[in-house]
Amino acid sequence: MKRFHLPALLLILLISCAGATTLNRIRFGYYPEKIRAALDFDGSFIYSLDESKQKIVIHLPKTDAAPEISNYIELSDLIVRYFEVEKEDDGLKVSIPLSEPIPYNIFSLNDPPRLVVDFEREYTNITSGGTVIEGVEALKVTKASESGRVNANVLKIDLNKAEVVPALARKKKPNLLESFINLINPWREKDDNNHFYRARVSDIAEEQGSVAAINGTYFAYTGKPLGTLLIDKELVSSPIYDRTGLIFTDDNHAYIDNILIDCYFNAANGVRYDISGVNQGRGKNAVILYSPAWGERTGTGNDGIELLVSNSIVKEIKIGNAPIPPDGYVLSISGPPAQFVTDNVKVGDRIDTHIKIIPYSTSPMTILHMISGGPRLVKNGVVYVSKFEEKFKADIAKGRAARTAVGITREDKILLVTVDGLSRGKNNRSSVRESIGMTLEELADLMIDLGAVEAMNLDGGSSTTMWINGRVVNQTVSGSQSRVSNALVVRQRF
Repeated sequence: MKRFHLPALLLILLISCAGATTLNRIRFGYYPEKIRAALDFDGSFIYSLDESKQKIVIHLPKTDAAPEISNYIELSDLIVRYFEVEKEDDGLKVSIPLSEPIPYNIFSLNDPPRLVVDFEREYTNITSGGTVIEGVEALKVTKASESGRVNANVLKIDLNKAEVVPALARKKKPNLLESFINLINPWREKDDNNHFYRARVSDIAEEQGSVAAINGTYFAYTGKPLGTLLIDKELVSSPIYDRTGLIFTDDNHAYIDNILIDCYFNAANGVRYDISGVNQGRGKNAVILYSPAWGERTGTGNDGIELLVSNSIVKEIKIGNAPIPPDGYVLSISGPPAQFVTDNVKVGDRIDTHIKIIPYSTSPMTILHMISGGPRLVKNGVVYVSKFEEKFKADIAKGRAARTAVGITREDKILLVTVDGLSRGKNNRSSVRESIGMTLEELADLMIDLGAVEAMNLDGGSSTTMWINGRVVNQTVSGSQSRVSNALVVRQRF
């Protein structure tokens, strides 16, 4: 990854040749965009190069080192760790190990005679981490700028050979110790009223029989997903601010688009009622649809009425905390709309409920799965960070952090990406090799480097996790996995 340096293995520059030359000193200059090393000589010199991705070796025949020249000159920099000066044959050898392939430029100057090596601070290295299963390749990314270093992990997925599916965390079964504690402490607080749960990405992935997974969209502390989540055509939660979503269709294609959902039901007499939310707490003057994904019961109070619907027929009308039919749903209504419903709906009536998912600009076929996140990062191959349009607060919109993102390439491959951030409790990086995280704009640039023409952000920070074949491959900010509400899991397609 060199640039503009003299091209051949034994290319020799002869400034003038008159006996032995002395290497008087090695100087270093540190700049935002580069590190410059200058080798100063007392007269004319010749040199040749041996180069590889791991090391640069400069041969200086007919050259001696001044007494002040150390054999080992430590830099301890992200770019270059040290210079080593050794005698060889009738001259010197200067070895420069590289932490990884980086762009550099080597050239000579006169007056005074010196050899200059410029190491660029900005680079992006993408290397293969091997095949996970057919159609799924792991990639490792190191990216550096004047701000510091970033480490990222990538899964590149062919949807014709593997599937990517959103999955919810499930209730964790108590282990032997927990069962014993619950037995001797019956007054202990139970989670029976919970409707959603949180679990480690690895637990969600293993339960789903997956080979890989990343964390999914945002969620409340209760585990409730925040934003659109559709799994196997079942709507689990509804949109927030029409934010960006990732759509999977039943013909193995993917789309990224902003999502609007039109949700309502018609009574038998044709009266229409707009549904204000799906699987969420019911406030005042609301119509909420509760599906089996919410749990066994709605958990609502007695300040509303609830229609139990199976096969589009109202089977029962209750007041609060109704059981959710496994083959249907509950329409829970509070406030003035409840009176109108009781006047227009009775047991045995047919209810036509419509949930229409409306992407803003794409036209996918039958939508199988969908997960929202945001903001959008890339649109039509260019950076498009819609953090203000999608009303994200500063904790997500500003600054560097661990990030999770998903992208779609021009070849319709899926990119699942995690970016490591600073370890929790470290305001400044403790090591030049520690990943500093990314801004949303930097993340958008990375997604384009990886080939994305469409990309969006997912939940990040302590949630950011990538799991492959039984192992977490990224550096989590807390040193261990956080419990999340949902994940995107990767499975072999049969």
